[in-house]
Amino acid sequence: MIIQEAVLRYNFHARPCAYFVNQTSKFGANITIVRGNRSGNGKSVISVMMLELAEGDKVKIVIDGNDEEEAMKKVVYLIENPLEKDW
Repeated sequence: MIIQEAVLRYNFHARPCAYFVNQTSKFGANITIVRGNRSGNGKSVISVMMLELAEGDKVKIVIDGNDEEEAMKKVVYLIENPLEKDW
């Protein structure tokens, strides 16, 4: 299990959430995003959207599984780098 914090660099509305989940779903590891006292499945659009993530929010990323290191690199990159061209 790996735990890391990251700061969101853009607002997580529907399109970025969908793109984020599309990318995280490629990994076998369990991915959990934690904001404050709420957590969500990083592979579920609804779960991620219910966290109401906004630019500047600090989140904790918890990843557990065979490809957790690779998954963590990708998740942190997705959270910290606006990818508007991909939405």
